[in-house]
Amino acid sequence: RKCRTDHASNSPTMTVKQTTYNDGEEKLLGGSNKPKVTCERRFQEVLQYIYPPSKLTSAYGKQDATGTKVEIPKLVMNRKLQLFMLACLVIPQFLVWNLVSSDPRPYQQVAQWLSSFQYWRSWLSSTAFWLNFAAMAIERVVYTIVWVRSKWFIRLCKSPILRNWGTPVDVVVRLFFLNKLFQFGGIFFWYYYSAPFFSLSNVTVFQWVTGLQLLIFGQILNQAIYRAIGKAGVYYGVRLGQPVPYCTGFPFNVFTAHPQYFGSVATAWGVAILMTTPAHEKAGIFGVCMSVLVQYFYMGVVEEKC
Repeated sequence: RKCRTDHASNSPTMTVKQTTYNDGEEKLLGGSNKPKVTCERRFQEVLQYIYPPSKLTSAYGKQDATGTKVEIPKLVMNRKLQLFMLACLVIPQFLVWNLVSSDPRPYQQVAQWLSSFQYWRSWLSSTAFWLNFAAMAIERVVYTIVWVRSKWFIRLCKSPILRNWGTPVDVVVRLFFLNKLFQFGGIFFWYYYSAPFFSLSNVTVFQWVTGLQLLIFGQILNQAIYRAIGKAGVYYGVRLGQPVPYCTGFPFNVFTAHPQYFGSVATAWGVAILMTTPAHEKAGIFGVCMSVLVQYFYMGVVEEKC
């Protein structure tokens, strides 16, 4: 028979042939009721994974911890605000790249940073690198449990140990601060033991401009998230039985793909650019930044796919 598969309301539909068996026949034949995997279908799935239809611009419905379907209203992007924020990033970079004449010039410094990735094997063989990665990953593990096993987490919050911590959202907030101790502690000790601290006199104009741009931009996004959806929205209240008003304003009308995670990654890269030294680059400071990017990307995939 014919069946239609819709990944989202605004995504393309595909028509495939499918033969349906009952449970006994399916076990006997060792097959399944899933559509036949073809090269075209696999290509479409890859495209959907890389460029998923925006949940913010469709009638996509999501379920909270109680199983209630939450309809997401259509979001209209603010093109003027997008253009303004883009100009705030591009214009200072244009001026620095064209006006700075002292060594190292911006293109020389970027080339130096990129060349540090030739030491990636030594990064991955470093115990300190993986200890730092594990310290940062604790937060991802906790949030994955909260998101994927939210009902179980709600029951856990009613246990004698966590009952006095407040609501499930309050428990997540407390765990957040504990996780940050591991996260910042791991990064600090890695930086301290990898090489001597940076000197302000050695920070170039390009580092100041780029680092502060990313740092300020990232914190604007993070603070905007808290103002837009509040504590319950930031700490998975929608999955923990607390009502979260849907926001169609800033920053969601500028960045639809996890503005909070984008802001956190931008902040990490901004701090790294400001504090980097040749010794830290060789030790893997940008490898640490890549691990931050990977972990936040993983969490975004969990929230999108699970």
